[in-house]
Amino acid sequence: MMVRHTAPAFSPRMISLVRSWCWVKDSFAADFDRLKDVGAFLPGDGSRTIWSTRSKFVLRVPVSPGFEAAYKGFYRVHGAQRYFCHPSPSATEAANYVRLEGLGFPLPELLAVGETRRGPFLRDAFFASRFIDGYRNGLDFFGTGYQGTGQFATDLPLLKAFCAGHLALLARLHDAGILHGGFTPSNLLYRQTPSGLDLRWVDVADCRDARITVQEIADDAIQFFRFLSQIDAALRRELLAGYLRAAKVPRTNLDELCGVFEQRLAKRMKPRAASVPMLSDSDAESAAGSASAD
Repeated sequence: MMVRHTAPAFSPRMISLVRSWCWVKDSFAADFDRLKDVGAFLPGDGSRTIWSTRSKFVLRVPVSPGFEAAYKGFYRVHGAQRYFCHPSPSATEAANYVRLEGLGFPLPELLAVGETRRGPFLRDAFFASRFIDGYRNGLDFFGTGYQGTGQFATDLPLLKAFCAGHLALLARLHDAGILHGGFTPSNLLYRQTPSGLDLRWVDVADCRDARITVQEIADDAIQFFRFLSQIDAALRRELLAGYLRAAKVPRTNLDELCGVFEQRLAKRMKPRAASVPMLSDSDAESAAGSASAD
């Protein structure tokens, strides 16, 4: 039997490890029931699939005029034994939302979350948030590998602003003693405004408390930079210097961070299906000119 909580806000106390449960934001409850009844939370049934792997999917679900939801579900729960009496990624992400929102991080509105269990055995889970229209993600800078679009892969000013802004947020997260664990450009959103970039984070399921050392800083940064092969070592150093300036808790210096970063990055880099040209500051003028011409 599903235990349902309908309330203005989610609380981690609603999570159960031994029975099925869900939470739905009270203002979204009627829409949630209507959409569930017509199968809108199933792939290929009127909703647009915006991300898919062998085990999970993300749908863009129309709710009402001007209101869409991002619904994350599972084709199958991969490694279900890991969640025996442990929260699913969906439940963990919802708990992380509560914590990060309390710390002032920019996240979409949480709408619903739940798990289906047979006793302590996890069978299914879901997570729903408001789809924030007008934002793009870091796939724009990937080239064409890793599902990247490469639309702005050589726009150095935009790329630097994207990197600097999100690395400053990462420094704030580390100051709070939290490791991101999934700091990849595809999880980082941006929107261009007259005053600069407006940033948002999605997919914070892997965030966890940690003792933040130079190794942890480097590992989070590697998940970010390893997709951006067009950024050379000199530009990475400049961006990592910006991270250190944003950090309020001193843990390392630039030389040590760059040294650890380059060593660990070399071990983790994988061959690319496609790549974009290496960029440095000297390319800024020509890159900007090309973007204007397009």
